[in-house]
Amino acid sequence: MIRNYKYKLYVSKHTKDLARLVTSANFAWNHIVELSRRYYRMFHKSLSQGKLQHHMAKLAKRDRYWSKLYSQTMQWVCQKYTEALKQSFKQKHRGFPRCHKKHVGGSILFKGAGGYSLTTSGRHGVLVVNKLNRNWRFKFKVTRPWGEVRNVTVKRDNDGCLYIVICCDVPEQRLEREGTGSIGIDFGMKTFLTMSDGESVQMPDYHMRSLETTRMADRSYSKKLNAKVYGSSFKRAKRVRQKAHRKVADMRSDFHWKLAHELCRKNTFIAIEDLNLEGMKRHKRWGRKISSLGFGEFVRKLYVVADKYGTTVHKIGRFAASSQTCSECGHVHKGTKDLSVRDWVCPACGAVHDRDVNAARNILAFAQEEMKGEGVPLIGSGNETGGGSPLAQPCLEVTLHEPSENPMTSVVGVRQIRVQ
Repeated sequence: MIRNYKYKLYVSKHTKDLARLVTSANFAWNHIVELSRRYYRMFHKSLSQGKLQHHMAKLAKRDRYWSKLYSQTMQWVCQKYTEALKQSFKQKHRGFPRCHKKHVGGSILFKGAGGYSLTTSGRHGVLVVNKLNRNWRFKFKVTRPWGEVRNVTVKRDNDGCLYIVICCDVPEQRLEREGTGSIGIDFGMKTFLTMSDGESVQMPDYHMRSLETTRMADRSYSKKLNAKVYGSSFKRAKRVRQKAHRKVADMRSDFHWKLAHELCRKNTFIAIEDLNLEGMKRHKRWGRKISSLGFGEFVRKLYVVADKYGTTVHKIGRFAASSQTCSECGHVHKGTKDLSVRDWVCPACGAVHDRDVNAARNILAFAQEEMKGEGVPLIGSGNETGGGSPLAQPCLEVTLHEPSENPMTSVVGVRQIRVQ
């Protein structure tokens, strides 16, 4: 099994030299883009990957910055451009890949064991790049051991922070799971998640908590930018602004990961709904709230964690009437289309429903019906939905596999959840 482990590199006096290598790779990419465009205008055909690699290898010998790039790193830049060109012509709007910003973002790759050395001493890892001074050690904190290393990537984010990504082969293993239940999840704005068993998860609004700090940092940065003051004070204001926004993003991401582990550890089957997040972000009242909650990022993390536990995550269609359908009798009540209706009584059977809990129960029922229709065997209790109708009856089935992590308590909604 191939796994990627990402660690943040400590800042040292030689970090700028490593960042300069990433900048050199960005310059190489931009040169390849301009060269390919010029070649296409002249000869109406694209340069092959082999020709690009041969051309860039000759240029690297004469350029004092490109000569510090490992030869396979330069070949990888050419290969990445060729793959990006193929993908761009498969899309609707065809064209050449765009140039990168020179001093923002970017990455360099070391294939196999060439061009670098990687060692560990206790809880600290050390990266040494051969083309730079061998005595320069770039350190990072090791949180978990890795297996046989396939390649190493040094990445730079938009804030200028450097990370090391270690791709390695590790033995396949499942995390231990504590429960075997199945659950449906409804996303909301007042409560982050509402589950089919009636419990709700409230996410702290990290954006609003830090709004005053981020606004002050944004204001200081924009004043200097508009006044075209690009000295040390501008760079300092930019760093402060980036740090403030990164802190909010990190707190949100940490909450998402812990909640995903909690859900996957206790369930073998999780049903969620497909949301039109881009459309919701454009709403004049909800836009900022939707962006702050980060539903899309949470779903992405949920899929990653579910793979480790062997939990099945199924997404129902976007237009399923989960909020309008009675989870007891299956009657579709059109009067619940108005979002201000939070509680309603079914006109057919008289059942009283909480809008979000009813939607979560229907999401679970719809997902289990779809899985059953696809011929996927299910095993599980499925007693989270109430129910009389065939629609509301849970399939007493769901896939079983296996889960563990650091225990940490977090207050979530109505109850305290042990986030591990």
